[in-house]
Amino acid sequence: MNKPKLFSNFLEIKKEKDNDFFNKEALLSAYIVGAYASAIVESSWDGVSIKIDGELKQISHVKENETYKKWLSNQQMTYSNLLNILNKADYYQKRFNLHSPINQDLSTLATDNFRLQPTKRALDQEVSFAFLRGYNDFRTFKYTKKGEE
Repeated sequence: MNKPKLFSNFLEIKKEKDNDFFNKEALLSAYIVGAYASAIVESSWDGVSIKIDGELKQISHVKENETYKKWLSNQQMTYSNLLNILNKADYYQKRFNLHSPINQDLSTLATDNFRLQPTKRALDQEVSFAFLRGYNDFRTFKYTKKGEE
């Protein structure tokens, strides 16, 4: 049985290649929240399906929904707003039943790595860049299958 590709595996590879970037807790937090936000946007649009008795069945309550995406587009990507973005992503994951292994992995990564008071602060521009990098890297991960073992 194939293990599902998880973003945490992809992130470990990225951290090895670019340790300087991920060394700041604030940037790591922003990166992971960006990836999680991207996963929820994607899942809200595609829906979440699982195999039941050999058939693919949709388990999410939505498909082609842009509610979180629209909300996110009006947010400032600053460190002080990351917790709000993370909480809203979690809210929509639960509300729309977007529970896939990838989304669960990202939720765990975000909560395990988010620091309310990071020891190494970052400029808002750096946080915004890290969020966008995580958001885009999730799409790279998803569409190129770089997380498969």
